[in-house]
Amino acid sequence: MKYLLIAIAAGLLFIPFLGSVPLQDPLALYNAATAPVTGPGSGSFVPFPLWGWLQSASVYFLGNTPFALRLPNALIGIITLLTFYAIGKKHADDRLGTWWALIYAGCWLPFLFFRSALPDPLFNYLFFLCIYFLYRIAYTVKPLRLVILSGVCLGLAVLVKGPLAIILALLLLLGYWIASKGKTGVRPAHLVLWLLFALIPAAIWLTYTGIVYGWLVVQQYARFVAGLLANPWPQSNLVYYMVLLPGCFPAVLLLLCYFYAKRRSIYNTGEPLDLKEFKVWMWLFFWVVLLLCPSSLYMVPLSFLAAWQVYRISAGRQRLRAWHVVLLLLTGIIIGLGLAAIVLAGVYKSTLLPYVQLPAARAFLQSPTGWSWWETLYGLFYILLVSCSVVFLFRRKYQEGLLCLFIGSLIFIAVAALHFVPKLIF
Repeated sequence: MKYLLIAIAAGLLFIPFLGSVPLQDPLALYNAATAPVTGPGSGSFVPFPLWGWLQSASVYFLGNTPFALRLPNALIGIITLLTFYAIGKKHADDRLGTWWALIYAGCWLPFLFFRSALPDPLFNYLFFLCIYFLYRIAYTVKPLRLVILSGVCLGLAVLVKGPLAIILALLLLLGYWIASKGKTGVRPAHLVLWLLFALIPAAIWLTYTGIVYGWLVVQQYARFVAGLLANPWPQSNLVYYMVLLPGCFPAVLLLLCYFYAKRRSIYNTGEPLDLKEFKVWMWLFFWVVLLLCPSSLYMVPLSFLAAWQVYRISAGRQRLRAWHVVLLLLTGIIIGLGLAAIVLAGVYKSTLLPYVQLPAARAFLQSPTGWSWWETLYGLFYILLVSCSVVFLFRRKYQEGLLCLFIGSLIFIAVAALHFVPKLIF
């Protein structure tokens, strides 16, 4: 019954008004242009076609509209939350699963990605399944099945975003091999079979491509991939981190609980071994992605690590320190004031325009979108929401405070996104 409730709630969050905003992101526009023609036999060639195939299917049934191009992500969002709930329930109970699904949906970036036309949610889901099946090999009596499933998921992830997925997976496996002192549960034969099945999806697709489009296209693809492998890590800068980390508020602040959890809690030694090892995998997952390949993929391990802390805090097994609650309040205030500042910049854009040099900021100020003073209430309401949560947390009513924070944030993000996103398209 709970699976059905989660699916209905996720559907209500991700599906309504999907087509209300035109596609403006350059990558989304690229996907929109290629989706109707990237299916088998369509007469064109796209380097990593799986996401385009899903959009093609949606476009075939619903027409070439923004709604059809975003619908696959909404469905992936529903499947993702159900998967997180199921895994959390398997490793602890349904409370952990519920917190994980709620926290992932209740952060800014995951919610917005599930309502976009970008390939990131599909890649993130497939890559997570690859890592999860790889981790479970050590705890099953039938490891070959999990080896094959992990390899296939990795191969499908390659068809979404390229061979960087294989490099990341190997780095994670190497990191776990070091952390576990060689006791990974993955034998050399498993590793060979895993890599073989990871290459099979791309091999099948390239064979088909060579037959249909000619083997010259395959050679061009090989040179293209070689270029990617020569410089596999995307260029990142401080601005990118300034978007990624606040984009997962409030979950990202809950990682600070780990800095003192071992000194304050007596429950750390009572966890099942598989759960302890899963947390090791998630920490490696988090740091490898955040440091080497900063992208939306880091939100997956972050959400689990935050959910584990919320699960313990809400059960009374761990306390929040006063400075942590204050930091939560200050961050919420900064985000709320940021929303209000965007509105004020829109109201006084003619006054600010001569003093602004950044191209993106100038494009925003030059857009014909109208803004009103009353829209600053969105930012003030968010500050009030975080403040109410903080009051509960200071009174050590942790479950009430955390529910208020994440459920309130989820509802607020859903409403604010519908209002602000169309105005920020310029």
